[in-house]
Amino acid sequence: MSKAREHFRSILARATCTPAAPIFDPLSARIADMLGWEVCKLSGSVGKFANLAVPDSVPMSNMSDLVDLCWRISRVANVCLIADADEGGGNALNIMRTVRELEAAGVSAIEIEDNLVPRRFGGSTSRHSLMISKEEQVGKLRAAAAARRDPTTVIVARTSALTELPLDEALDRIRAYSHTGAEAIMLPGVRRGRADIEAAHQATNLPLCVLGLPLDLVNDSAFLAANRVQIRFLGQPTYGMAVKAIYDSLKHLKDGGAPEKLMDRQASAELLRAVDRTEEFKEWEQEYVRE
Repeated sequence: MSKAREHFRSILARATCTPAAPIFDPLSARIADMLGWEVCKLSGSVGKFANLAVPDSVPMSNMSDLVDLCWRISRVANVCLIADADEGGGNALNIMRTVRELEAAGVSAIEIEDNLVPRRFGGSTSRHSLMISKEEQVGKLRAAAAARRDPTTVIVARTSALTELPLDEALDRIRAYSHTGAEAIMLPGVRRGRADIEAAHQATNLPLCVLGLPLDLVNDSAFLAANRVQIRFLGQPTYGMAVKAIYDSLKHLKDGGAPEKLMDRQASAELLRAVDRTEEFKEWEQEYVRE
């Protein structure tokens, strides 16, 4: 676990921006690992959808669900795992337990946001109304940093302030979060594009993780390096494609379609064996099993 965390720290120190694979369960993480992705991002929303079949917009899951999922991912994928821990599971004391549990599950970085999950559907018209005070979030981030048993675990301060608050208030939050022990800032949106990234960079000396990076910036390596944009999050195309594939295949079969008609859309036997590590387990069996 420490090796993965140390590797993640080396990624944050690079002069280049590293994309994170958008995964949602152990299977998707295993495939990302096979393909050579160094970093995987487990989003809170799709983690809940894929593993519990519950929506993200009301609190129908808990931190124990997330910890169990992270443990199962870490068991099968040798990657640096960034876990979206939402608001951390409660107040600052709850967050301390969350951090220790996620550490034990093998997570490299723990993302804690300054928003709350709505208590009911339609209970909020905007993320702004869900934002907790700067002071409360500072306390939560300080508690998260203090709770680490492994100093290589990275606490990521996620803030939607740039999209929800006046610029001066947003930058004030970023500055405050940068002095809590958090070691990266996550921006879930950059409404003003380059201007938001430059402003965030000037407000903190921490590396930035950005979701929804504007297309004109994706290949602008000089700009990204100059503004310490170290991790790029890619949304959730893998989850959306998986849902469509499952829906389409089950609908085809329910409508009376022949399974054979789906053959050319399925993974090959070789790919399935590679994903489930058949050959690796056979080698272990030959080496260690004695009857």
